This record gives sequence, C-alpha cells and structure tokens, in this order.
Amino acid sequence: MQVEKNVQSKQDAIFKALIYSFFFIFVLLSLRYQYLLLSYREWGDESETIVAAKMMAAGMKLYAEIFNQHGPLTFLPGIITEMIGDYGIKGHRVSIALLQILAVFSIYNAPVLKSVTQKIIASAVSVVMIIVFLPDIFGHMYKYQTLAGILLVVIGSQYTIPAICCPHQLNRFRVVLGTILITSLPFLAITYLPIAGLLFLASLRKHYLAHAIIGCFAGLLANMLFLGFYGSFSGFLAFHLYLNAKILPLYTGLQPGWQLIVNAVRTATSDLAHFLSLIVILLGAAILAFKEKSFPWRTLFLVAGLCSLLMRGAGFHGMPYFYAILPLLVLTLSAMEDESRASKFVAIGLLLLLTLKVSLLLPGERQKLSSAQIPKETEFSQLVQLYTTKEDRIIAYSFQNFQYIASERLPASAHFFYFPWQEKYNENPKYGVLFDACEQIKESAPKVMSIDKWKVWDKYPWDSYATCLQAFLDSSYQQIPDKPYYIRKDLIRDYDSFLAGSEGKKKIASPPLSKAQPIHLKPFQYLTSPHEDRRLTGLDILFGTYIRVNPGAARLILTRASGSNYEVDFSLPDLQDNRYKHFDLPEDAYVAGKIESLTGGGISAWESHSHDGKAFTCLMFIFSDGSRGFTPGCPMF
Repeated sequence: MQVEKNVQSKQDAIFKALIYSFFFIFVLLSLRYQYLLLSYREWGDESETIVAAKMMAAGMKLYAEIFNQHGPLTFLPGIITEMIGDYGIKGHRVSIALLQILAVFSIYNAPVLKSVTQKIIASAVSVVMIIVFLPDIFGHMYKYQTLAGILLVVIGSQYTIPAICCPHQLNRFRVVLGTILITSLPFLAITYLPIAGLLFLASLRKHYLAHAIIGCFAGLLANMLFLGFYGSFSGFLAFHLYLNAKILPLYTGLQPGWQLIVNAVRTATSDLAHFLSLIVILLGAAILAFKEKSFPWRTLFLVAGLCSLLMRGAGFHGMPYFYAILPLLVLTLSAMEDESRASKFVAIGLLLLLTLKVSLLLPGERQKLSSAQIPKETEFSQLVQLYTTKEDRIIAYSFQNFQYIASERLPASAHFFYFPWQEKYNENPKYGVLFDACEQIKESAPKVMSIDKWKVWDKYPWDSYATCLQAFLDSSYQQIPDKPYYIRKDLIRDYDSFLAGSEGKKKIASPPLSKAQPIHLKPFQYLTSPHEDRRLTGLDILFGTYIRVNPGAARLILTRASGSNYEVDFSLPDLQDNRYKHFDLPEDAYVAGKIESLTGGGISAWESHSHDGKAFTCLMFIFSDGSRGFTPGCPMF
C-alpha cells in the first residue's frame, strides 16, 4: 500500500513538473505573440480613439472641442499613455496588452477554479482566445469594444459568476470592484447599459447590498469627474446620446428598440463561431442554473446580458461578446476532473496543443502577423513633413485617422473625420453644442489636407454633405494631380507653369557621383533669377541610391549671387532611395550648385529631361515667404 502511495506521489510530482514547465514555455511564447500584435494591422476606429486621446492630452475638451461619438472612459488609457510620451499605435496598445494580462490573471484566480491544473488550463485557453482568435475582429486594438470585453472578463470571473454559484466566495473587495466596473461599462458606450443593469441584478446579494451601492456610487462619481474634467456634459448628451440614438440610425438603418433584440438573436446563430459560443453559454448557464437553489433568474439575467452585446451585429461591434463568454468557458473547465491519470494526460496534451498554437510554428501563422504590419509612414505623411512644422495642424478626410498619427500632427478641426451624419446633426443641434467643420477649416486654413471623398457605404457621396468645404478647397487649394492631397495655393509658386512644364518630361538619373564626376545642379529659372523674391531658405534634392546603402560622405556647394559659396557636408548612408533630401540654407539668392564626393559616391540625382534634350535636376525650393517651387516633370514629394 505504501509502495503504491509512493509511486502515486512520484507520478504527481512528475505531472506537476511537466505542466509547470510547459506552462512556463507557453507564457513566454504568449508574451512574444502579444508583443508582435502591437504592430499588427491598422484600423481607422482605433486610430480615431488615439487621435482623440492626443487632442485631449493637448488640452482640448472632449465633446466641447473634439467631436466623437464614443463614451468618455474610452480615452482614459490613451490620456495616461500620452502623459508618458507622444506615442503611436504600438505605444497605445501597450495599455491594452497590460489589461489583457490582468484579465487572464483574474481568470487564473477565479474562485470557481479549485486546482492549479484547472487554473493553468483555463488561463491558457483564455490566452489563446484573446491573442490568437480575437485579433481577427480587432480584439487586440485600443478600442472601446476591447476595453468593454476586458472589463467583462474581470466582472464575470471575479464577481458575477461567483455571486451566482458560490456566493460564500465573495468578499467586500470583489463586490466593490465588480460594481465599479459594472457602473463604468455605459461610460464606454451607452449600448452597454442593458448588460450593466442585468449584471448588477444578477450579482447582487443581500449581504453585500451596502458594498454594491458604494461600488456603484464610486464608479459613477469617478466617471462623472473624468467627464467633467476632460469633456463636456452637454456635449456628451448631444453626441454620444442624441446623435447616436436619433441621427445615426437614419444612416445605419438600425433603429433602437425591438429591432436591436431581433438583430442580437439573428447574430447569435449567424456563423460557426457564434454558434459554438452559444453552446459555451448554454453549458455554463446549465451549470449555474443547477447551482442556484431556486428559479435561476440570475443565470437568465446573465445570459440576457451577454446576448445584448450582439445587438449591433457581428464583427468588431460584437467583439466584447467573445471576451465576455470566457468566464463561462472557465466555469465549464472547472467541472473537469483532474485527479485521474487519464485526465492528467489530457491536460498535458491540451497545454502542448495550445503552446504549439502560440509558437508561430504552424504554417502561415508567422506570415499572418508579418504581412500586415502597421506602416511607419504614408505618402501623405511625407507631404506633411515637407510642408508643415510640428505646431501646424492638418486635415485627413473622410476617415483617414491614421494620417494624423503617421504625420505626427493634430487635426485642424474638432471634426477630425467627416461623415454625413455630422452635417445632419448641425441642421438641428442640441444643448447648444455645434461644430462647423467648414468654418473651422476656413479659419485655420491648414497648409495641407487629404480629402479622399469616400462615398460612405456606397450610399452617401462627398458632394451630398461637404459642398461648403469643397468650395473652399476649389478656391484656396491646389490638388496634386492624381492624388487626394491639397496644398494651400500660397505655398506653391507658379503652379500652373509647373503643371504645363511637366508635360512630356521623363525622369532620368544623373551619372553616379564619384571623385572624378560631381553632380551638377542643372540650372533653371529659380537658380538663374536671383531676384529679391527668389531668396531661398531651403533646398530639397531628389536622390537615387539604387536600393543600396552607399558609404561615405559628400558636399553640397551652392554659389550665391554675390559670388561666394555656401557648403554643407552630408552622409550618403542617410539618403533614402527616390526621396528628397532637405538642406536648410542661409537666406540668400543662389545661382548655381553642385555635389562633390568627399569619401564616397555611387548616388545619383534624379533629373527631368525634355524632348529637346534639356535636363533639369529635380529640386524643391523653399523661399523666404514659406512657399515652394518645383522642377517641372519631377514629383512634388
């Protein structure tokens, strides 16, 4: 008998060592996967949230100086991130990653899980769901839906499910924290008010009534203080409540009321993922209902609350639903018998399978993440860098919010994106809240704008709601040919001559730079006309590097009208292929220029060649009044 116990003890020790070892490897691989997700995919809704948070961090009031339809709590992580530094999408996702880790930790410590094996398996399953599958519906992004999903994981695992099936596991901290988070849900989106109310009722226990009230009051007070400090109460009523409830349904066709319930039922069985999740809900609900001593109304409230998350349909709007079912999935795993030898082998096998899933060893997994990286810059951001300073503001319409992040510029209007329902609201504004995008843009007159004129949902053309703004563009801006980019007319000299002179030109590279062969900046009107209004403060030269890093250094030599030279050395490896290189110049009139090799060569300057054999170096001139001039036949950026 003693021998059998010793054997059993050794087997248990081996099993624990194996599962701990595999779990440690799983955690490391999951953290790597999570890190890679920081750079995976860009989505306009997430960029919208980040841009609004940047505007708030810059001192602008949400709903009073910033148009947005989301709830105020959405922007708290973004403001905290911007307090640390000026970050892009990757930096803002760090807070989401940390909150996801917190959600998994809450699952690991869920009161319904009794053994370490159950905790490890439940956590590992949840991790794979969160970092592998949910990113397909943007579950890794900084969006209010993701925040709501994370809150629901913590609420469900730490408060609501224990309150239903094992109320003796509750304590004051769980109740207060749970009710604070429940109260916070509608401040992410008012559409979460139904699940918040249902979760509150399902979780409420008479013994902890006072603590639940304290938690609700604390959550309500904290969110109201945040809204009051960073936003506007009247603007919240106007944009988040009135516009979403009355104006937006005119365009989406999804009217509040009974239609939302029908939509939720339809979505719940719309595809395999929703069908399988419904099975998880029913299994979890059966376990909860069995443990309730009377009619299982708490379980019914919980299920109804989860289904309410599908009122806006599938996809990223329904993403919190998949987060929220994780505690129920944990509940079903808690019923797993983990003492027998067979169950231990099953647990190890499942953990190995989950580890393989996050290892990126399966075909296509690594390529999936690497093929959809967030771009570091855009074509428009290159233009912005040429024409603006950090203090300048820009516009990117209709819904190109990433352009603000890539360009590192704030919007020039409270409406930093532009849709027909925003203009519709202005026809009958509420609570004294009104932003006129056209008037604000006229007043700020941004140097550059991107206007893609998206036909919203293939139903609402740009001209149907943006006639005022288009008239301003036509009168005060020049559109870059074949591009949705507009430059203020006073910033471009002789634009009509530039367009006319570009016809029939070919872009050809100069002979490569070498010790024996400098690159001459071939003269044209801006170099050969040293008038007072032709004084330069900057020069950009379009280089070609032949898709390689050319070692060494070169020297730019410009001859002034007075006959003296201005010289500046630059590093060849710093040049980018087919990109302009900028040189700041002492304000003066220059009549000639060349590039000489100091310690290297191999680069070329692009030239514009006409049919008669004349060649002109591709240059962009920055004049003392801030305007630009270009070589005809060369790109503007």
